[in-house]
Amino acid sequence: MKKPSLTHRLKSFNTGLLPEMVQSKYEAMAENVFRFFRGTCHLFYEDLADAEPLPLSPLAWICGDLHIENFGSYKGDNKLVYFDLNDFDEAILAPAAYEVVRMVTSIFIAFDNLDIQPEKALKMAQLFLKTYSAMLAKGKAISIEPRTAKGIVCDFLRSAAKSGKKELLKKRTVSKKKTHYVVSGRRASF
Repeated sequence: MKKPSLTHRLKSFNTGLLPEMVQSKYEAMAENVFRFFRGTCHLFYEDLADAEPLPLSPLAWICGDLHIENFGSYKGDNKLVYFDLNDFDEAILAPAAYEVVRMVTSIFIAFDNLDIQPEKALKMAQLFLKTYSAMLAKGKAISIEPRTAKGIVCDFLRSAAKSGKKELLKKRTVSKKKTHYVVSGRRASF
């Protein structure tokens, strides 16, 4: 059976959303391949279902849309800043391998989009798989916060710990007559 066209698949998935939001989403997706990948998680899983079966893996709560831009910081109730996943719009109980495949795919697409050599993308994918496997083998999740982080993530968390709500609003919004409008397609929550 022939699969519906890409246009049909996109329109069907986005039916029911606010037209101006869909238009904004399509414009963002048209910017580059990685933005398209980020905005079409449903296509990824539809196509994955038609691919060769993945090795069996246990069911886990996955974020569903794991890619390299869905990591960031948040401040916990204990006032520490943590680095972790930050997007769970498509969270679902699914085979853990789905999350791994989506993340590795995002590495290759993002590196290609940034004109980074394919060899470096392969090394990054291998590092991700090695680290992911090592964490699973330990059987206990660790939290990544300034005391446990290293390198660029540590620098990021120290910077994030110093910034507050006002700085976040300035970065993510346009202020007009004491009303803040979200920019860059991200949601702000406080």
